[in-house]
Amino acid sequence: MQDIKSRFSRFFEIITSEKGFFVYIVFVMIALPVTEIFDEMHSNVFVSQPTIVEMAGYFGIFAFIVHFLKHQKIKYYLTDVLYFLLFVFALLSAVFSKDKYATFHGFYYDEWLFNFVGYFSLMLAGTMIKDKQLRKNIINVFILVTVIQTLFAALQTCGIYIGECYYDNNLIMELRRSYGLLQHSNWYAGFSVLLFACTSGVFLFTENKVTRNITYVISLISFYTLLSAEARLAWVGIFVYLLFIVVSLAVMKHKKLEKEKFISILRRLGLLIIGMAAVVAFVILVCGKITGKISQTSAEIANTKGEGATTDGLGTRRMYIWKYGLRSVPDNWAFGIGLDNYRDVFYKSPDYYEGMYTQGKGHNEYIHYLVTQGVFQLITYLTLLIYTAVTGIRSVIRSEDKEERYINWIFLGMFFGYIAQACFNSSIVNVAPYFWITLGMCLSKKNQHCFGYAAEHKKEKIRKK
Repeated sequence: MQDIKSRFSRFFEIITSEKGFFVYIVFVMIALPVTEIFDEMHSNVFVSQPTIVEMAGYFGIFAFIVHFLKHQKIKYYLTDVLYFLLFVFALLSAVFSKDKYATFHGFYYDEWLFNFVGYFSLMLAGTMIKDKQLRKNIINVFILVTVIQTLFAALQTCGIYIGECYYDNNLIMELRRSYGLLQHSNWYAGFSVLLFACTSGVFLFTENKVTRNITYVISLISFYTLLSAEARLAWVGIFVYLLFIVVSLAVMKHKKLEKEKFISILRRLGLLIIGMAAVVAFVILVCGKITGKISQTSAEIANTKGEGATTDGLGTRRMYIWKYGLRSVPDNWAFGIGLDNYRDVFYKSPDYYEGMYTQGKGHNEYIHYLVTQGVFQLITYLTLLIYTAVTGIRSVIRSEDKEERYINWIFLGMFFGYIAQACFNSSIVNVAPYFWITLGMCLSKKNQHCFGYAAEHKKEKIRKK
C-alpha cells in the first residue's frame, strides 16, 4: 500500500513540475497540426483538433487541482485567481445558456466548455515555466509549427492540397487562398500573425547567425502565406506588431538598453521591411491578390454613404454581426446568451425570419466574450490582457539577463499582434491554444509579484537596514 502511494506521489510530482507543464504545452502545440495531417489524409478533416484541446482541458484542470492541493504553502499570483474566475464564469455561462443543447452538444466549429478549460490551463501552465532554456524551447516549437503550417499553406497557393478546405471551400480553393491545416483562410491569417511575429522576432534578436538567416527565410514565407489568405484582419495584426517593434526600439534607445545591440536590431528591422515589401509586390504583381480586397474595402465604405446607405456590410458584414450581438447584451448581461452560442442572438431576435443571414461567431473576440459569456467574463479576460501587457513590458525593461529580455520581447510582440487581429477575428479551437500559451509565456511567475510581495519586500528592506 505504501509503495502504491509512493508511486502516485511521484507521478503527481512529475505532472505538476516545470518540465511536466512544458511537456503538456508542447504536446498540444505539435499534436494539433500533426493529427490534422492524418485526418485530412483519411478525409476526416477538423475532427482530432477539438478533441485534443478538450483532453488538454480535462488534464489541465486535474493537474492544477493536484498542484494546489499538493503544495498548500505555495505563493499565489493574480494569474491563479484569473484562471479560477475564467473557469467559473465559463461554467456559469454554460449552466445558464439559453440553448443548453447547442452549448453541450454543438460541433461544427463550436468551442466546448472543456475547450475553454484547455485554453485557461495552457495559459496557467505557461506561467509555471521559469527556466530560460525551456522557454527558448517553446519558441523553437513555435518555429516548428510555423514550418509545418506554412509548408501546407504555400502548397495551397499553388493548387496542391491533401484535402479540401472544410469551410467556404469553393471560394477559398478557387482563389487559391492559403488555409494551412486550419480549414479556413481567416483562421489561418490570424494564426499567421502569431507565427510571423515569432519567427521575425527571433530574426531580430537572435545572436546566432545561422538561426538568424533561417528565421528570416521562414518569416518571409510565413508572411507570403499570410497575405495569400487574403484576410484584412491579418493586415491589422501585422501593422500593430510592426508598430510595437518600432515603439519598443524607441524605448530601448531612450532607456539606453543594449546600446551595442540597438544598431544591429535596427538594421535587421530594415532588412525585414525590405523583404516584406518584396513579398507584397510579388503577391500583387504575380499572384494578383490584395488589390481585390482593397477594392472591396472601398466598396464597403461607399455603401455607407448616400441614399439607402447602411453600415451593415462593413468588414464583410462584421458590423451587422456586431449589432445583433450587442442588442442581446441588456437581456443577458451577466452570463451571456450561452457559452459560444453566438448564433442565438439572431434566432432570438424579434427581427429574425427564416433564411436571414446568421453567424456562429462574433468576428470580434471581445464582443464574442461579452455576448456569449457575459460582462463578468469580459472584465476578467480584459484584466488578464492588461495584466499581460503590463507584466510583459515591465519584464522587458527590467530584465538583467539579455537573453531573457529577448525571449520576453518576442512573446510580447506575438501578444500585441494577436490581440489586434482579434478585433476582427474569432476564437477558434485550433488557433486559440497557441495564443493562450503565449499569454502564459508573457506571464511567467518569475516576472510576476505574488500576493503579499509588497509586505515581504518591505520587511526585507527593514532587515537589511
